Amino acid sequence: ALLPGSEVAHVPSGTTYGLLMTERERQGERVLSVGDPDYGVPLHPRALAVVRGGRNLTPLPSTRTEAVRIGDVVLLGREASEPGFAAAVKKRPRWRAVHLACHGLIDSERPMFSSLALTPGADSDGLLTVLEIFRMLIPADLVVLSACETATGRLYRSEGIIGLTRAFMFAGAPRVICSLWKVDDEATRALMVKFYELWNPRDGSPGLGAAAALKKAQEYIRTYEGPVPRAERGEREPLVPAPTPIEGRGGERPWEHPYYWAAWVLWGLPT
Repeated sequence: ALLPGSEVAHVPSGTTYGLLMTERERQGERVLSVGDPDYGVPLHPRALAVVRGGRNLTPLPSTRTEAVRIGDVVLLGREASEPGFAAAVKKRPRWRAVHLACHGLIDSERPMFSSLALTPGADSDGLLTVLEIFRMLIPADLVVLSACETATGRLYRSEGIIGLTRAFMFAGAPRVICSLWKVDDEATRALMVKFYELWNPRDGSPGLGAAAALKKAQEYIRTYEGPVPRAERGEREPLVPAPTPIEGRGGERPWEHPYYWAAWVLWGLPT
């Protein structure tokens, strides 16, 4: 938000950046996307501990469209479960991207139990935790955590920030896109679709680097003019009430406020 002319990527340390550079020339194939998990069953007690008000998670219908538009292999509804995700990841030696569109549940006191909320089942609680991700192998050029607050965690003086971002980098992704606060469902869907159009074109042409594509996708959201489609079954809860739409030149720009686009950051390699 503060560097409009620059492409920005974050790294935990110079040493980490050097290690990530060894992954620079590797390139996977196809995009695995997960979206619209089935939250129609009661939450596991561990999930209730980090969901405000102890209520069930609201559905995220726009994540279904997001996952379908982005993915080559798509897991939706009941298939968007921990076992389903773990099995799908193993089907390729390396993915171009792994995209998860769901709720993020952040435990600031116990960061190893921060999680992505997938579909619960008889053999899983539906919570893909930081601890579980550290134990997985997820070889991918990029992981996108299209959920709320996924860039956050707990800061340890000797280790840096421990959270979902660090876990996915440890599991094999040299690039992770994640969010700093609770994000709007429709603005996120539009931003992610635009990002993949720029970074991973369907026609096989060379795409932009991850940092450049994210910057252009954010600019697309900031300057978008037109009506905003609204999902029928709810949306991600905002960190603050959504700002009043701002009038832009030539028409209304409903997503111009940084609330809608500036949450997204890239960790790891910029290209």
